[in-house]
Amino acid sequence: MPEDKLTFNIPIPNLPRGKPIPVAQVETILLSNLSKKKAEFEFAMINLAWFYSRIGRQDISYQYISQLLQQTDDLEKQASYYLKLGQLMEQVENYEAAIVCYRDAFSIEKMDSWVWYYINNNLGYCLNQYGKFEESEPYFHEAIRIDAEKHNAYKNLGISLEGQGKYLEAAKSFIKATEKNAGDSRAFVQLDNLIMNHSSAFEETPYILDQAKKCRQAVELANQLRKGKNQ
Repeated sequence: MPEDKLTFNIPIPNLPRGKPIPVAQVETILLSNLSKKKAEFEFAMINLAWFYSRIGRQDISYQYISQLLQQTDDLEKQASYYLKLGQLMEQVENYEAAIVCYRDAFSIEKMDSWVWYYINNNLGYCLNQYGKFEESEPYFHEAIRIDAEKHNAYKNLGISLEGQGKYLEAAKSFIKATEKNAGDSRAFVQLDNLIMNHSSAFEETPYILDQAKKCRQAVELANQLRKGKNQ
């Protein structure tokens, strides 16, 4: 709406402290944790899965998460493991396999939680990769219903809407994503390109151009704050 006032959120992450540890040493420590008592075994498996995903061994990480999935009856944990499996497939750009993982999650009871936010968002994101924009849109709306404060689904919804030729709606979604997290410039880049490539679509909505300018300022401020904090 033209009269809406934008209020930008600019989270600035902290850099990790301490000395780096060699990869081989980290692996040895994490593997040794598998021998601990049962209560800590699951946590050790998750840490190992995360570690292998970070060093490009998604195949090993996938095996650990699959094992955890098979060993639990907890529905929320099952959903979280389906999410992690899909994310691993995304990391190697196997979006087709990721879609299968996310769709498998829908075989269990859904909950309004951060896990289901990302299952919906990530499934829609993967569908966007194949140009299935109409099919992806409802998943972003569902993610936003679960948590309207996260920015990811607004950004991906914008891509879906742009792919459907709904340029004004797409611009509004990119603006909302930037407003929710100006520290992530990806939505603004999409917005900037959208306006550049389809300028005629905004001739009767100059307020969009004004809001895009405010988005640019917020993103630039976030970059300045990040550089200042990390110096």
